[in-house]
Amino acid sequence: MSKISVYGSFTQALFFSGVVSIPKYLLSHYKKIGINDRELMVLIQILYEAELNPYPSIATLAGRMTATYSEIEEDLGRLVERKLLTIERYWNPTELKWGNSYSLVPLIDELAELWAIERSQQLEEERALKQNRVSPNTPSDRANPSMENLVRTFEQELGRLLTRLECENLDRWLSSNFSEELITEALRRGVSAGIRNFRYLDSILREWEKKGLRTRAEIEEEDAYFQSRQEKKILNPKHKSSKTPTNKYENFYL
Repeated sequence: MSKISVYGSFTQALFFSGVVSIPKYLLSHYKKIGINDRELMVLIQILYEAELNPYPSIATLAGRMTATYSEIEEDLGRLVERKLLTIERYWNPTELKWGNSYSLVPLIDELAELWAIERSQQLEEERALKQNRVSPNTPSDRANPSMENLVRTFEQELGRLLTRLECENLDRWLSSNFSEELITEALRRGVSAGIRNFRYLDSILREWEKKGLRTRAEIEEEDAYFQSRQEKKILNPKHKSSKTPTNKYENFYL
């Protein structure tokens, strides 16, 4: 076979053997949502398998990558723990049985939220230029010491300016009688969990409100009580459980 025909045959096979669609926004922003290069490649391999095999085994993924079985297992665990990837049950009508599948919906939600933040910032900058303003915060925001402190704390922790919508979230929390101390503590716990979006922080605050916790001291006392109960369960198990939550906020995260 001549060199030209080999090249032509390869080109045809290359372009007609199928492609995997990877959003440009994911490739340009995966670092911002805490995904490293190897985790991204794991996600790409899952996308590659999605049509025929919605739940590829770790061995299958390892067969195409330079990463080891245990490294890919760790990557999947981190993606699931950070709620960027979920495992769902589905009914297979061909095999007439239930099976597992990977869902990238949480990853899409995270990218959508990041896009909304960037778009909001862009609009705020455009408005600021038109109105000859530097800060997107309203005068009433600047006149409120608690609001000022929270905006400064959040911007320092997130490494960017807050959008108007995020400032409105802070104002709404303060108006709901959540103290500056409580909101800052929610941010600290969110950062410790590697989750910095406002939906997660809101879920933490609402859970504290439901339990009637209004100060950091009360929250720490509740944490100590929760920890002591967990230790008693370990020392004196009354019944077996197939799954023990590692994070008491896991069940109400939106």
